[in-house]
Amino acid sequence: MNRHFLRTVVLAAISLILTCAVDSSTDLELSSQDTLFRWRGPLPSPGQVVVVAMDEASETQLGVGQDLTRWRPYHARLIRQLQQQGARLVIFDLQFITPNPAVDPDLAAAMREAGNVLIGECIQKFRHGTADFFGREECAEANRQTVIALEGEAAGELPEQLVAMRKISATPAIAQAALDSAPFFLVNDAEEAKVREVWTFFDALADSPSLPVLAWAYTRQPFADWTGTGQTLSAWLTDRRRDCLADAGYAARSGLGADFDKVLCEGDSRYLNYYGPPKTLRMESYVDVYSGQVSDLRDKVVFVGRANRQFSPGKTDFFPTPFSDSHTGKMAGVEIMATQFANLSQGAFVEMPLPFWSVSAVFGLAIAGLLNSRSKRRGLFASLLLAAAYAGFAVYAFAARHWWLPLAGPVLVQLPVSWLLALVWSRIDLLCERKRLLAFVRQVFPQWATFVPAAPGDWNPDRHLPPTRPERDVSGLCLATDIAGYTGIAAQHSPHEMWQLLNAYYQVLGHPVISHDGAIADVTGDAMMAVWFELAPAKQRLLACLAALEMAEAVAAFNKTSPLAALTTRIGLHEGPLTLGRLETGQTSHYRAIGDTVNTASRIQGVNTPLGTRILATSTITAGIDGVLSRPVGAFRLVGRAEPVELTEIVGHGESIPNIVHSIFADGLAAFRAGHWPEAVRVLQAVLELDANDGPSRFYLKKALAYRQQPPEVWDGVIDLDSK
Repeated sequence: MNRHFLRTVVLAAISLILTCAVDSSTDLELSSQDTLFRWRGPLPSPGQVVVVAMDEASETQLGVGQDLTRWRPYHARLIRQLQQQGARLVIFDLQFITPNPAVDPDLAAAMREAGNVLIGECIQKFRHGTADFFGREECAEANRQTVIALEGEAAGELPEQLVAMRKISATPAIAQAALDSAPFFLVNDAEEAKVREVWTFFDALADSPSLPVLAWAYTRQPFADWTGTGQTLSAWLTDRRRDCLADAGYAARSGLGADFDKVLCEGDSRYLNYYGPPKTLRMESYVDVYSGQVSDLRDKVVFVGRANRQFSPGKTDFFPTPFSDSHTGKMAGVEIMATQFANLSQGAFVEMPLPFWSVSAVFGLAIAGLLNSRSKRRGLFASLLLAAAYAGFAVYAFAARHWWLPLAGPVLVQLPVSWLLALVWSRIDLLCERKRLLAFVRQVFPQWATFVPAAPGDWNPDRHLPPTRPERDVSGLCLATDIAGYTGIAAQHSPHEMWQLLNAYYQVLGHPVISHDGAIADVTGDAMMAVWFELAPAKQRLLACLAALEMAEAVAAFNKTSPLAALTTRIGLHEGPLTLGRLETGQTSHYRAIGDTVNTASRIQGVNTPLGTRILATSTITAGIDGVLSRPVGAFRLVGRAEPVELTEIVGHGESIPNIVHSIFADGLAAFRAGHWPEAVRVLQAVLELDANDGPSRFYLKKALAYRQQPPEVWDGVIDLDSK
């Protein structure tokens, strides 16, 4: 696969995953929908829709207050006034559940005379009995019994995870007089979240249509077509809906149009396309219509319900919408119902033409393709232009076609993430190119290697001139390694097998050096030399100790997986003056670290063999180092050196905590260095009783036993070594 194409796909996939993760955790796109509504602004109010508001003025003039049941005596006259005006359909966003024998006969008579009145049915949701109860208005308060209680188990309680729903119809006298009835329940009715979606069908309630869908159906089909059929239109819609759900490939032909069949058979909710803030739809006061002061209602679809026109905070049945703010307030449930009906009539619901992830995927691929172009600056500018063009199209599509395309995710998340990923990838490319160049320089022009800067942007031919000297004197720290018993191991395997083994071994050994800011100065046979220089002394000591510990751990892990022999690695550390330089050997040259510091480090790693340790260092290296555990192991005269060196064993990571074995060993070492051989024997034997594998204790116990039998003629507390 083309590398450029692969990188584009990977970059686009990462940005898409991050965008989806952000959106799922923050609902970012829902917030962007609110922004799209505000940018689009209000739309003209649909002319056929009128809301008759049971508002504050009506409450005062009729003297009904907040109790919805007290409005019922006035509904009959309201219906007759609407009939005289020639209203096409009257929909009550009310539930006539509690009987009122004094007024119900007159109200029922008015409904039958009009023949065009639809009423609401209540939906109640229960979870965990009455402790978590949802319902609207008089329906909720008048019928608060739990579902279990209605079934005769008054003491029962619903499980927490079980949600039950039920419909409560109007009193029989009202229900039989109305043209039809259906429920209306808002998706976010139980939450403070904004209402963005509405139900078209309640599949959890036997596939019942919602009240706005029922009203829409009656405007599409003459009422006379259902008179005397023995089946209401709501029941017929339920049957057609069930046909669609029973067979996914079945399209129920209702005879009411393709747009109606789509609502009938696809999904059970839609995103509302609000026409503006609350009270954007034509709204008339209940008392004005009731008293005959309102005209121009012929062929209008009239929605009757509570809608405070001046003050809504704290009122029930009012909900925030994308247009809601501190000035506009919340929208009444009846106006949301009327909005849904208008969307149905105009085919104006907000729709997603494609899944969000697919649009974001295409956007991400386009952005990644531009950013991976040869000209990075042009790609960055082109990606910004593309994002601006896409944002403009998303706004236009929302305003002109009611299409909701993802906006916040691609522009606010995907674009900057793609920029960041492209920048990081470009930086990695530069560093990789620098490594390839440096490797070439080291092979062909080694004298230039130390003058290649770390960052390609720092290259300057005027500043990085050829060196005038082939060597460099520094104060540094050397780390020497060696493989114990290498000659015997090599004798048991072929040269090619040993090459494979050492090639893998040195990769494992070299990584801790590089990751801790060291440099590999030499690799010869089974030995490696690493150096640290041009750093603060305390820092390079800490880095070298950490590298040594990590090397020991890495070799132990390597030995467990190696198909050949285990390689026991000894490590020694020493600091002092060094010369880094080029050695000429005929027609070729080699760079090395040279000096007594290098030789001493090599000798120190050899002391691990008699002491039975892994990592030894001169005492100055471990002094005052935090995060590294060490213990003194005595003074030694190394081969070829007259001055003794104090050595410490680097034990591991961590803080300085009391260690009983190390404490007793220190006492034994002190007795040994003082020449108290019997005391040293006693203490060191005690150490080995606690830890039989303590190498330094075994070494000094053997020496103490020998010196107890034949003390040295001259004793200064220093061990003389006669071999490397």
